[in-house]
Amino acid sequence: MPDLKKVIGERIRSIRKDKGLTQETLAEKADIHYSYIGGVERGDRNISIETLEKIINALEILPVELFQFTTIDDDNKVLSKRMSIEGLNSILLSHSVDEINLIHRITKDIFNTLDSKED
Repeated sequence: MPDLKKVIGERIRSIRKDKGLTQETLAEKADIHYSYIGGVERGDRNISIETLEKIINALEILPVELFQFTTIDDDNKVLSKRMSIEGLNSILLSHSVDEINLIHRITKDIFNTLDSKED
């Protein structure tokens, strides 16, 4: 079983680089020392939940995104999907819960119909 500290550290490094941030910039945004970021990314640090939350906020991602591990081959597909989902999230945030639930039900129905046509 892989070392979770190393896997999470690698994921943080990957997201940081994708966003064009240096360790120093990320550390400044997270209000932690830049050498600590390096230790986290290498998997040398036993990071607390509070510090992990600071890093997630500084990276401007959802917590779940930190734990979405993919292979390098899938990175472009995942990035494209993530951008589309973020676009949908932006649209949905300006609507009521009832409207969002309606869109959710309609979307599920559309995908169920598409899936049944593939069979």
